[in-house]
Amino acid sequence: MTNATLNGKRFKCPSCMEEMTVKQYVRIITEWNEGDPADRDYLKLLNILTDGAYPSYDHTIENDITLFDLVGWVITQPFEFKKERPKVLYLRDKLIDIPEPGELSIGQNIHLRRDYMDKSKTLEENIAIATAIYLQPIIENRKFHVKRAEELAKEIEQLPIHLIYPIGFFLLKRAQNFGTTSAKTWSRTKTNLRQTLRKMFLLWPKLAALLSSMT
Repeated sequence: MTNATLNGKRFKCPSCMEEMTVKQYVRIITEWNEGDPADRDYLKLLNILTDGAYPSYDHTIENDITLFDLVGWVITQPFEFKKERPKVLYLRDKLIDIPEPGELSIGQNIHLRRDYMDKSKTLEENIAIATAIYLQPIIENRKFHVKRAEELAKEIEQLPIHLIYPIGFFLLKRAQNFGTTSAKTWSRTKTNLRQTLRKMFLLWPKLAALLSSMT
């Protein structure tokens, strides 16, 4: 974290991706990361990174330089996340072992796709809830419950994005394909059935004639 002073007010601001929370990252990609970087609102970016500490400030040359020094890394540092997933996470005042993500249950997939992914503009904005849906039964040692997962997602939003991204994005990509295989299989089944019925229809006059000759 960088210690800084702006308008006479001292505060701390993330200085790299490793210090950014999930919530801050999602807000950047959904609320700020569009258009020409030269035309974006860097005060808004500062407010995202400091959770709303600066609704306004004096536009002096000194303040403008300080502002860009604080937040300029967001556009100069590439957002590249490691694929390796963390072994443990610190949640609810304790270290929690994180098993390798497997397949979500049918119910988990339906909630994730229907309630979140299908309603969102970007896939990544669902990273916290995807991780929570996966971890809630593991952490609480109880059946999956979407409301409890939503509460857990609020806690996960405050964790570092570089730890949660590899888990959440992996689960989101899996959920994207949920139901695809079944749909393709059903489509092939309908096609094969249609072809079979067409052949039977073409053969029917011959079969009818054959049966008539046998009676």
